[in-house]
Amino acid sequence: MERFPGHRSLDRRRHWDPVTAAVVTARVAGPRPPLRLFSPAEEACARALLNRLLDDPPVDLLPMIDARLAERETDGWHYADLPPDDRAWPETMRALDEDARALPGRTAFAELTGRQQTGLVEKVRRAHRWHGWPARHVWSLWTRYACTAYYSHPNAWDEIGFGGPAFPSGYARLGIGRREPWEVADAHPRAPDAQKPDPPPLPAVTDPARHSEAKAALATLRQTTRRQRAVRRRNASAWLLPPGGLGFDRQLLDRMRMFHDEDEVDLVIVGCGAGGSMLAQRMARAGWSVVVLEAGPFWDPLRDWVSDEYGSHHLYWTEPRVLAGRDPVPMGSNNSGRGVGGSMVHFAGYTPRFHPSDFETYSRDGVGVDWPLDYSDLREPYRRLEAELPVAGQYWPWGEPHAYPHPPHPVGGNGEVFLRGAAALGIEARVGPVAISNGRFGRRPHCVYRGFCLQGCKVNAKASPLITHLPDALAHGVEIRADAMAAAVELGPDGLACGVRYLRGGREHLQRARTVAVAGYAIETPRLLLNSTGKRFPHGLCNDHDQVGRYVMVQGAPQTSGRFDQEIRMYKAPPPEVSTEAFYETDPAKPYRRGFTIQNISPLPITWAEHVVAQGHWGPQLRQYLSDYVHWATLGAMAELLPQPGNRVTLAEEKDRHGLPVAHFAYSQCDNDRRLIAAARGVMEALLAAAGASEVITIDRYAHLVGGCRMATRPEDGVVDRDLRSFAVPNLLITDGSVLPTQGAANPALTIMALVDRAASVLAAGARSGLRTPAEAS
Repeated sequence: MERFPGHRSLDRRRHWDPVTAAVVTARVAGPRPPLRLFSPAEEACARALLNRLLDDPPVDLLPMIDARLAERETDGWHYADLPPDDRAWPETMRALDEDARALPGRTAFAELTGRQQTGLVEKVRRAHRWHGWPARHVWSLWTRYACTAYYSHPNAWDEIGFGGPAFPSGYARLGIGRREPWEVADAHPRAPDAQKPDPPPLPAVTDPARHSEAKAALATLRQTTRRQRAVRRRNASAWLLPPGGLGFDRQLLDRMRMFHDEDEVDLVIVGCGAGGSMLAQRMARAGWSVVVLEAGPFWDPLRDWVSDEYGSHHLYWTEPRVLAGRDPVPMGSNNSGRGVGGSMVHFAGYTPRFHPSDFETYSRDGVGVDWPLDYSDLREPYRRLEAELPVAGQYWPWGEPHAYPHPPHPVGGNGEVFLRGAAALGIEARVGPVAISNGRFGRRPHCVYRGFCLQGCKVNAKASPLITHLPDALAHGVEIRADAMAAAVELGPDGLACGVRYLRGGREHLQRARTVAVAGYAIETPRLLLNSTGKRFPHGLCNDHDQVGRYVMVQGAPQTSGRFDQEIRMYKAPPPEVSTEAFYETDPAKPYRRGFTIQNISPLPITWAEHVVAQGHWGPQLRQYLSDYVHWATLGAMAELLPQPGNRVTLAEEKDRHGLPVAHFAYSQCDNDRRLIAAARGVMEALLAAAGASEVITIDRYAHLVGGCRMATRPEDGVVDRDLRSFAVPNLLITDGSVLPTQGAANPALTIMALVDRAASVLAAGARSGLRTPAEAS
């Protein structure tokens, strides 16, 4: 029976922005072109498999999958023990047919009965190995593509009550049980035979976060009433957007200063994400000539971004990478970006500070490593950046207590569930902090709560370097050279960096520079250095002590969902609304060191489907769970997993379309990691149960990459010093998240930018008297 009678997503097409409407319409309209990748036998097997995985969906899914594979529009990675996706799909179809022919009827998989097909598929799901491959990796391949194909279609949105694209309208009615006038109520809201789970025991709250409420209120008042004039004087980006605040001012690009490869600029930066953009803007303000090389395109939010989950796939890094280790880490929307603005283009907006303890985990807790600087070194950069992004939130009582420049945003149904559960258990939770303007900021508009933060903010309310620092950088003479893939850092006869070789327009170039900064993030920065070999560095640039690529970290990010009879509609409002750092610090009574944070998150339909599949549900069960989509609330943790030397980036034998060896990333958890993740899961399950959830499900996942070229006091222990200057090549800096020695239990974006802000100040103040001084001062 229809759950949302009368709900038709496409009926609202006239209310969508033209770019989003065109993308969704193209997905559903017209005849499909002939398949390009699958043979007739493979096609028949794949169609039958998709029908079993999604219980005979009313949509032909194979053409989208075939087109993605033929165009190599993959997720940007594959497991080391499985072929690349465009080979793995046909090969696994042939293997499935082989299993079918081993049955008494000796016929193809597509000719089996539905019951027989289900039996073979379930056998794969439960197996350890299947035809020589890890069965769980094959299962991941099939279900990722199947869920994307179906739950990106308006027919599926209608089935689950999803509001679909919400720009420019956004959502005005936030909260449990509240619907927009055009949203349809669930005709059958109650879950059958649901039993409320008993909450598991909680770990101790390790940071009671006591503070004076009067002092907190005064600090907040001072911050939120501060004039924006001081921000504009040091970074006018918010005032350099077009009138109305939407899109990007093309005049800035038309007037962009242009350099020649032969020009020896003061600074060339590889990568235009959080670190690269920050460095470019700061050094341009200091009078340096700067060129930024970015492998991806220069985005225009209005033209290039859409309010559509799958239509935003191009924002993620989709070049090939090879994953290995006992606990391989998938790449994608929560850890890899592509294009000007980097992964902050599609980060959730969550911008907490690190705690003072994060900088001395070895001294305090006997794990990890101490940083070569401490919290006090970043205090002022944190304050500057919270004003520039700007950050909105309640007074923050954890770590070093502080206020934020913008007041907190209103809370949606997902956040209300979190607050309800936290209140029942006596856990302190706060609204924020998010780098989303609450009210106008310069020309930037207010958030419209459309819920697509992870797909690029078309509103320009959420911070990303594209709008927070690059307009000012362009106005001060920076050239951003998009679609330029860095191949190697070049050294001169004196052993100093003299430029960067890059590929653009089918040709190889060398941009000369007096100083080089690499800001490609935790996978691509080590890859670039390892690909930059020569007589002095036969094993990779700056790799004298085999430190390049080591100690890559991710956060354990288990995701827990609870089902409620009321409609939550978690897709409305920004994904991270409410959070707690009550479990951030080490609890001496527990069998693990360090801690975790919790925030509410808001998976859109494709991601939610992957969550349900990861729980073991497929076929009719998957469709049933997804039809309940509007009733689920979801929490996510960020658990601080420890740095280990064997978790590293090396070079694979496989090469990319430029002929460059791709990154091979091996990752395995230690026992402390597993205990910490289990503790975070327990708290989230308790929170949802205390809020009244009738069912709770949890999956394990990862978020946020850091490390790989870490800061250290000695070159034997790391790649760069406390000022982000490499030990081996004095005029080579690394200015991204790869320099973090530990990762905290916080989104790293703000800390990356703060480190680079500090390093830029040091560079601007002292580099003119050192190696490779800028040309103007020569």
